[in-house]
Amino acid sequence: MNVTSDLAPIVCAVDNGYTAPLRTLMRSIAAAHGPATAELRLIVLGQGLAPDSEATILRDAERLGLPVEIRPIPETDPSLPIGAWYSGAIYARLTIPDVIEDEPRVLYMDVDILVLGDLRPLLTRDLDGHPIGAARDPICPQIGIGPGMPGWRALGLTRGRTYFNSGVMLLDLPRIRGSRLFERAREFLAEHPDKVHFFDQDALNYAADGDWHRIESRWNTFAMSPRGPEYVHPAEEINPLAALIEDEKSAAVIHFAGHKKPWQDIYPESRLRDLYRGFQPITGDTVRT
Repeated sequence: MNVTSDLAPIVCAVDNGYTAPLRTLMRSIAAAHGPATAELRLIVLGQGLAPDSEATILRDAERLGLPVEIRPIPETDPSLPIGAWYSGAIYARLTIPDVIEDEPRVLYMDVDILVLGDLRPLLTRDLDGHPIGAARDPICPQIGIGPGMPGWRALGLTRGRTYFNSGVMLLDLPRIRGSRLFERAREFLAEHPDKVHFFDQDALNYAADGDWHRIESRWNTFAMSPRGPEYVHPAEEINPLAALIEDEKSAAVIHFAGHKKPWQDIYPESRLRDLYRGFQPITGDTVRT
């Protein structure tokens, strides 16, 4: 499906374990855009995707009227640190400047996301000369607040520097290549695996060194309401939990960040879980639990 568009393409990265969440995301994109879906473009970076997974993604794309291209990416560098809750696929986004050389700008999105609003204003957003556009992380809004970048003192970083979430990023690829931003993030991880918690997100924040454009939270709104009364919010004084839950009502993008995912049986019963499951394919690929 070949389409010419002035809009920056959306980019997602998956392995065989996350094709079902990708398909759910694709359905939400189509529902949010209606006939305008054909104006969008989705580039899927596939890490070891099986032929049947690729065929399923492309079949869905055709049915939805969403132009999709699948590009293979290499396996993750084994020297990069991996935690108990993550696979090497989390580093797939760091390959974007290398494998997408024909686009000046892209919108990267994690696949644990629902799109509920028109993305086109974001796809044409001016980054004011910055290499990255992203939203402030609602749980770790600043270095020294929340679990992000636990080694900030040893790294000589300033407490209180604004910290972004890497689940949704508008990327100026020539600027990123020119500054070696993603390469420096990988180098940082190799040198300081003991000083990070969110791995590539911490590394990108370190490498960006504050050089990023802040977008509104509606473009990356965390699903906070399902977390339940036992959840202790680490950034209450900066980002009150009540305000974050209120943000869900006007979100263009809902991000199910965290270890529990809405396709898993362990995810709390909630309005957002039901909303997510309403977009899931009736039959699909097995996902990680």
